[in-house]
Amino acid sequence: MGAVLLLRIKTIFKPAEVVSKCQPVLLLALPLVLGLGGCATYSGSFAVIEHKLAAQKYDEALKDLEKDADSKTDRVLYLLNKGMVLRMKRDFTASNVAFEAAKTEIDRLYASSVSENTLSVIVNDSTVSYSGDNYERVLLHMYMALNYLELGDPDSARVEALQVDVLLRSFAEKSSSNKIAEDAFMLYLAGLIYEDEGEFSDAMISYRNAYNVYKKYLGNYGLPMPALLKADLMRLAKRQGLTDELDKYKKEFGVDSPAISTVPADLGELVFVLNNGLAPIKREKSINSFDPKSGAMVRIALPEYESRSSRVVSARIIVNDKQVTTELMENIDAIARKSLEDHMPAIMARSVARAVIKTAANRKARDAALNNKNNDNAMAGMLGALALQVATVVTERADTRSWLTLPSSIQLGRMSLPPGSYNVKVELLDVNKQIVATQDYPGVAVKKSRMTFLSEHWMPNQNSVNRR
Repeated sequence: MGAVLLLRIKTIFKPAEVVSKCQPVLLLALPLVLGLGGCATYSGSFAVIEHKLAAQKYDEALKDLEKDADSKTDRVLYLLNKGMVLRMKRDFTASNVAFEAAKTEIDRLYASSVSENTLSVIVNDSTVSYSGDNYERVLLHMYMALNYLELGDPDSARVEALQVDVLLRSFAEKSSSNKIAEDAFMLYLAGLIYEDEGEFSDAMISYRNAYNVYKKYLGNYGLPMPALLKADLMRLAKRQGLTDELDKYKKEFGVDSPAISTVPADLGELVFVLNNGLAPIKREKSINSFDPKSGAMVRIALPEYESRSSRVVSARIIVNDKQVTTELMENIDAIARKSLEDHMPAIMARSVARAVIKTAANRKARDAALNNKNNDNAMAGMLGALALQVATVVTERADTRSWLTLPSSIQLGRMSLPPGSYNVKVELLDVNKQIVATQDYPGVAVKKSRMTFLSEHWMPNQNSVNRR
């Protein structure tokens, strides 16, 4: 299998035609890589920021992020992470400013640079400007919508929902097998936004779409359809007089008519969103082998995901004598892994292509040095060949970039309440339903016939706090 792939790569890239480009690029890259420490990866440099976020030192984390503010290749990641840290800080307006800048930069990078792609084949994938994985682009809109909802601006949140619909359609048109062309939780959130605006027909359409995608989620990510969505489908089907559809859901979900409740018109609703933990982090795995023909070491480096665990598995929301428990709505850890799995054939192809090209360059440099009759020139040629060998190994690094401040999963809980101001208590629970930590939110306003959105991003080792 490996030999066949190598032969195909040789046929496509024709190493002899690019060796002349490869040698000077690699030699120029050598001092740069050595000057940067050589062994550093994007994900490996994030540990300090992660610790500061866990300690809720958001301003310090933002200062650390500033080092990438002027980065040509990592600016999108800087803006995505900045927006998320500002969300953690509950500065939703500033968060959306950063997110909007990220959207602009992603749009600019949409038409990929030919020169950058050439460099990625010769040096490594991280030389290309990061424009966001598809699932990250969807989540960017989702978090902007959540920011607007917490700011009390549902109209702007609705715009984000519409933009996601356009984005998902574009993904589906490019590849019918693209799993991230459908995002169940974003569709569900869109349904909540439409329902809050009184657009019940549009809400029903979104809930139906979410229902269809969640059925696929079970096989793709091991996530069953949330009970919240089942209840919303039946409640809205009943409200809209969709008798046949209601009967279908009742039969499928095993629910009797008396169990289908509606929210009284004189009540409001609290919607709590728990962003739990941190998304998986990419690490580098490499394979090193010796090529006897060129006398050089050949290195292939690939990314792989490593999960970041959290003791918290759910949250209990308590208001006066009422309480509800959150439900898992989105497994970002699983989605990220599946996305990398889908990209891996192309990543491996580029890595093998680089190995072929770099090996050919090493052979040419060594042969030229050995065939040189002038001793001084031969010595210089051998030193150059040695430098090229070092460059081919040092520059082969896996691209470990991803939106590292995303949560591992998203959970949601909903509670109907009379209009008023409430002190909301959230208990974060482990797998045994034991309390890991508590969060208090004083003065949460609930309005008649409207939804009030409240969110928290919990990280391991984070202390309990009063929010708002």
